[in-house]
Amino acid sequence: MVLTVRSEFTGIHQVGDFRWMIEQPEYADALFIFNDNQSQFYEHQESIGTDHRCVPGGGNATIRPYQCATPPRATGIPTGEFGGFSALDESSRAAIDDAIAYFESLLATGDYARVIYSWDAQSQTLGTGIFTVAREVTDYIVERIDTTASRE
Repeated sequence: MVLTVRSEFTGIHQVGDFRWMIEQPEYADALFIFNDNQSQFYEHQESIGTDHRCVPGGGNATIRPYQCATPPRATGIPTGEFGGFSALDESSRAAIDDAIAYFESLLATGDYARVIYSWDAQSQTLGTGIFTVAREVTDYIVERIDTTASRE
């Protein structure tokens, strides 16, 4: 079983700031999950094993380059496309499920003791600072992350 850690952003250079956390030695055993654009998630999936450059994004996607590390230190999960998913429909569910399948393959390597993802304590769901994402989507993502991590 891999421990899941819900981390709320409250400021830079402290717990909750993924860009700072991923550089700290005490998080060397962790896989960080960041909120990604759907197209950039699939672009990365199609380029794994090539010399594709990973570029930082906004919000917690600033850690996107770490998905190109060996082993990956971060992985994206689509929360929308230049704005949040407005519903948990067939398309958004498929993108999330694809990300969870990749996440599961990373956990199966045994390289991680913890999974860290963004949390909004006030609404008790996935933190989505720069996108407005439908609650059913954020709840689905949290449930899938927690369930997948608990099986490993």
